Amino acid sequence: MGERPVIVVLLGPPGAGKGTQGERLACRMALDHVSTGDLFRDAVTAGSPAGLRAESYLLSGQLVPDQVVLQVIEEYMGDARRRDICFDGFPRTRNQAEKLDDLLRQFNLSVTAAVYIDVPDHIALRRLLGRGRADDTEETARHRLQVYHQDTEPLIDYYRKAGVLIEVDGIGGVESVARRVWTTLKAVIR
Repeated sequence: MGERPVIVVLLGPPGAGKGTQGERLACRMALDHVSTGDLFRDAVTAGSPAGLRAESYLLSGQLVPDQVVLQVIEEYMGDARRRDICFDGFPRTRNQAEKLDDLLRQFNLSVTAAVYIDVPDHIALRRLLGRGRADDTEETARHRLQVYHQDTEPLIDYYRKAGVLIEVDGIGGVESVARRVWTTLKAVIR
């Protein structure tokens, strides 16, 4: 991209298509597509200190605590400080967003854009249930949406106040949403 690395954060409810759009955006803009799940698996495989801490939580099916998530991100950033990055599924809480900002400042970086893929609950729920995954029961999907509204949705205002929020209508097919994300984002980055 430019001289200064581009750091994109994808926001939206479960079922908004963050993973799909993150992969497309990463290909189109030559960004590293970073999902915390992939980072956890890589850290565990590498036997890194953060990976060893995360492994017990992953094996038990528990949520990985913020301090461990942030340690995994910090290990990644140490190796990736000059790359363009698209974070998918991170940050999930205001505390994680603030810690990410602190970490990025250590590398003289900041979030370039937070792309909020706006999808109403009834559509997100339909998408979650339509994926056919064993863990996507209606009860689980509704719980994930509830957790999103409680913990992650406040990041929309956090990034709006920081002046980096981009809102994109997430209703429609993958390609039409991808066009909206790309068109809106390239206007900000250039």
